[in-house]
This record gives sequence, C-alpha cells and structure tokens, in this order.
Amino acid sequence: MRYSLPPLNSFRVFECVARHMSFAKAAHELGLTPSALSYQIKMLEEQLQVPLFVRLNRAIELTSAGHRLLPGVEAGLENFSEAVARVKGVDEDNVLVISTGPGTASKVIAPRIYRFMEAYPEIELRISANLKLVDFYKDDVDLGLRFGRGPYPGLHVDFLMEDYLTPMCAPRLAEQMRQPEDLKNFTLLHEDSMATFLNAPGWKDWLRSAGVSRTTWADKGMHFSQIDHAQDAAIEGAGVILGRQVLCAYDARLGLLTNPFDLKIPATAHYMLVGLENSFQKHKCKVFVDWIKVELEELCPT
Repeated sequence: MRYSLPPLNSFRVFECVARHMSFAKAAHELGLTPSALSYQIKMLEEQLQVPLFVRLNRAIELTSAGHRLLPGVEAGLENFSEAVARVKGVDEDNVLVISTGPGTASKVIAPRIYRFMEAYPEIELRISANLKLVDFYKDDVDLGLRFGRGPYPGLHVDFLMEDYLTPMCAPRLAEQMRQPEDLKNFTLLHEDSMATFLNAPGWKDWLRSAGVSRTTWADKGMHFSQIDHAQDAAIEGAGVILGRQVLCAYDARLGLLTNPFDLKIPATAHYMLVGLENSFQKHKCKVFVDWIKVELEELCPT
C-alpha cells in the first residue's frame, strides 16, 4: 500500500510545537531556526489545506484541525520509536516507560530527568506524555504518574503527594497587587482539564476563601486545555493562573513565577503512581518510585 503523506519530519515539528505551545521552544529543542520551523509548519498546513495553529499576540493555540491531528501524530511517532527500538534489539528489561500528563512531564520530570539518568545510566527512561488512559495489559507502559482521585480498579496505587492551588503570575504583575480583589483587574487564566473532576475547585473557590464576596468576574479570561500551556502564558505575563503548587514549583524557583498571595486551597486531587502489581516488583520500577518520591519532596517540602 502506498501512503500519500507529508514528510515525516513535518509531523515531528508539529508535535514538538504542540507539546510546547511555543515556536521558540520547539525550535530550540529541534535545533532549528525559528524561520525554518515556521516554514515546516506552513508547508504542512498547505499540504493538509487546513490551519493547525492560531497565532495570538503572546501565545499560540491549536485549531480544531490541530486538535484532531495531534493524537494520531503522537501515536505514530511513538510507534516509530518502538519499532526502531525493536530493530536495534534494545534490552526491554532496561527500558522504563512512564506514562504521565503533558504538564507533569514538562514541569516536573523534564527539568530533573538528568538526575535519574546520572544515577541509573543502565536504564533507558522513556516518557509518554499524553492524557489518554493507559491499558497496562496491552500498552507498552510500566507505570503511570497520575494527578487525580482514583480509584483505579485492578491496579496497584502508590500515593505520592497532595497538591494545592494558589494564584501564580510573573513577578512584574504581582508587584501591582495589594489584595485578592485586585485580581479582577488582570486576565485570569483557566485550566479546563481540572473540570474533569467532580466539584473541582477553581478561581471562585479561591476568591471566596480569600474573603472576596462578589466573584462573577472570575469566569472571564483565557481558557487552556492543558495546564502547562496556561502556566507558560502566565510566565510571559499574559495573566494570572490558579496554579498547582507542584507544577509551579520549578518555575517559581527560577523566578519566573511568584504567588502574590500566600493563601492556598486543596486541589482535591493528588499525585500517585499506578500500574500492575508485578511491575512495582521490577528493579527498574522500584528505583523510579524511590527517585520520584525524593524529587517531589525536594520540589515541594511537606
């Protein structure tokens, strides 16, 4: 069968831009100039005859066509990677595949993954970053690092850490705030994935806890389907995010984000590792469990 498809590299570029929601960050990761990367995206859009991104003033967003294309591209690239590994004869006993959400992958694991590689050079760590549910009996995944409530029937669950929500923004915006009600003068950034949890806390809950009685304006602002995109927008000064403490910790440590008010409320969800019981008995999984617990404790001391 002959396949009439755009060049494979254009899909790789598309996936990278969609993962970062930033042309600049994607260009840096791929070692391309911004103009070369933009050209690749333009050619892909022309070949598919649909726009894939909406260019905003300080950010980009996937179009509906981009949202439809992304899952297939992610799955395809992952399948290519697995096929190459099989051809090379990689020792699967030393390959550790962790499934997690894009936000956790980019804001928690990626900045610290070099430590795992230095400590366990014999283990090839692969991160599968997406929001799809994993079938541990069929998918080539060892463990899932999840932010949620459970339960996960038939799976072993190892609790890691509770999480909390608090306003986070660029330091220059925080300097303009004196009291919680001042937030009505700024763009609020909303993470829509939290809405998948029943009675999930949001901006109105935090404002009420802070003593703000009238909160009708709290529904306005910019909405993002993924938390790391909203967080990157906050770093650039686009507005204020009701940030998850764990995901914001690294950017806060770098001075990119700060919390203008100390009040935090429970996220009503927590971080956990899930997987098959026998997976947790494997050496490669045991060392990852120990490693991530230490890293999270250092990131957000209890």
